[in-house]
Amino acid sequence: MFLPKLFKVEDFEALIAFLKDNPFATVITSKHDMPYATQVPVMVSVTEDEIILSFHLAKANPQTKTLENNKNVLVQFTGAHGYVSSSWYAEEEVSTWNYQEAQLIGSSVVLSHDELMEDLKCLTNHYEHGDDARKFETLSDDVLKQAKGIIGYRIHVKESGLKYKLSQNRSDADYENIVNHLSSSSNINDHQLAKVMEKNRESFDHK
Repeated sequence: MFLPKLFKVEDFEALIAFLKDNPFATVITSKHDMPYATQVPVMVSVTEDEIILSFHLAKANPQTKTLENNKNVLVQFTGAHGYVSSSWYAEEEVSTWNYQEAQLIGSSVVLSHDELMEDLKCLTNHYEHGDDARKFETLSDDVLKQAKGIIGYRIHVKESGLKYKLSQNRSDADYENIVNHLSSSSNINDHQLAKVMEKNRESFDHK
């Protein structure tokens, strides 16, 4: 991961929070010079400071052939992102793209049936809320049988990086102007980026 010091976030708790806030990640592998990538919801846990990711793929997905005891699986998480026009700066400069991302590399392990069912339970119950929630415990046997069509995986992370490229190198005036333009955009993704930039400006000032 290309991670310039200015954009590097070294706070472990911030990394975990970012992963949990942006759980729809891309799992990337390769085999015989052929790349594979699948976007999946990923569950994140920490055991004795080790980050563990879990997810599942359809058995028919060809990427499953690359995930059995693979020692170098890349998982990429993306947060807020958007275009920043140079016309928002006080002086002429190049336009850019602001974004948040995390990349994690680790070794994969295939889950047993019991481990898969427990992971599905955690995933389901994490997102099901309210009086009409379809909790895992309420699912019928016919629904649960569909688990036969998927394979679960656990990634033991050995390397991770968190990057916030959010105009840290701009002046206060430029930074404020960027946030204002993003906030007034018709694109809701720009609004998310503006909120992230507002939230993080103070922490950037104290680096």
